[in-house]
Amino acid sequence: MASYIPTAEIAKNAETALKVREEKPDSQKGMTPVGLARARDLANRRPLSEETVRRMKAYFDRHEVDKQGSTWNEQGKGWQAWNGWGGDAGRAWANRIVSMLNKEQNRHMGEIHFDDESDDKSYSRYIYKRTIKL
Repeated sequence: MASYIPTAEIAKNAETALKVREEKPDSQKGMTPVGLARARDLANRRPLSEETVRRMKAYFDRHEVDKQGSTWNEQGKGWQAWNGWGGDAGRAWANRIVSMLNKEQNRHMGEIHFDDESDDKSYSRYIYKRTIKL
């Protein structure tokens, strides 16, 4: 199975978010336990699975609105979380990978093959070929 190594810019954003978070008082610390784990993985440039990259894209899709938050310019909780997931560079990277994966997956999803085990073609079983090459 393929894995994806975050870029240096993504790692830098995550590392910066972790440092900012560490300096904030407890009441101003952002990131969930999952976000903290992701930030650590990204900061260390650990290889990520397809599933994780898809989760990154989903996070960014849900949290774009956080950039409009009142504490964004003060490196508040939303800023920490966004950058902990790799920031704008992480979003662009995840979007590119997921787009590529979806195109490849869709290319193969429409291939239909007849199963020759049945003599009656009206009741033939269809087998969908789902081979994804990365």
